[in-house]
Formats: sequence, structure tokens, C-alpha cells
Amino acid sequence: MIRSAVAVWKGSPLIGEGQVSTSSGVISNALYAAGSSTGNEPCTSPSEMLAAAVASCMSLMVVQEMRREGMKPQLVKTESSLTLEEKKGQWEITEIDSNVTVSVPGANEKKVQHAATIAKGKCPIARALNVPIKVKAKVQAVEAELAAA
Repeated sequence: MIRSAVAVWKGSPLIGEGQVSTSSGVISNALYAAGSSTGNEPCTSPSEMLAAAVASCMSLMVVQEMRREGMKPQLVKTESSLTLEEKKGQWEITEIDSNVTVSVPGANEKKVQHAATIAKGKCPIARALNVPIKVKAKVQAVEAELAAA
């Protein structure tokens, strides 16, 4: 499987802007900027897209690992935060924190955390990065269990 993307940048590094598209067409001419960290710009950034890649990959791998262990999650939500720091005049990704929330009938936190930890090692995006990735998992009550309470 080959996945590809095209990014076009116009202008200087600080004042310019770019557009990025993926071969699937799901992302099409999305605006991006180097420093779109204030949240006020209607665009993304390479680091935000990387955090999204880690989060989506982790969710898929957690589901796969939980199914392998006999659990049937109804929902897996992963929120990934990427830390970007300037060191010696260069920007570095120093850490990625992923918080996984799972809705699965009858599961316990320990089993879910184990599945998430195994999933981190199986996620090809996480494995491609030379960055510490922390994973925390928690179980969210399933709607049927809430209704019975």
C-alpha cells in the first residue's frame, strides 16, 4: 500500500501559507502554516496533522488489539497532543501524549491499558517516530450499563 500527499508552499517561512492534499481526496487543498498554534487561524500545521495521524492510528490499533483479546469495543477515542519545542535553533517534537477512551461492555481499566500499550507498539505511525509516546487508557461506561444502573 502506498499513500501520498502533495504540499505546496508560497511565501516566506513565517508569512507564507501552504495547501496540502492527500491522494484519497479526503484532505483537499487544506490550508496549513508553520506556526498555526494560536487556534485563530483557519488552517492546520504539519505538527497538528502528525498528531492526527498518531491519534487515528492508535484508535485503529487499540480496536484491533482489543478484538484480538476477545473484547468488543463500541467506541475508541484517542486524543493525541504533540509537544513542539525549539532547541538550539531547531524545532523538535519532544513528546506525544495519547489519551485513549474506550466504551466496551465488561472491560476493566487494566485490560484496556494493556491493549493500548500493545497497540502503541503496533502502530506504524508511532513506530516511525523517534519520539517518546505516552499512552493512557480509561474505560467509559457503555450506554446499556448506564441505563441499567
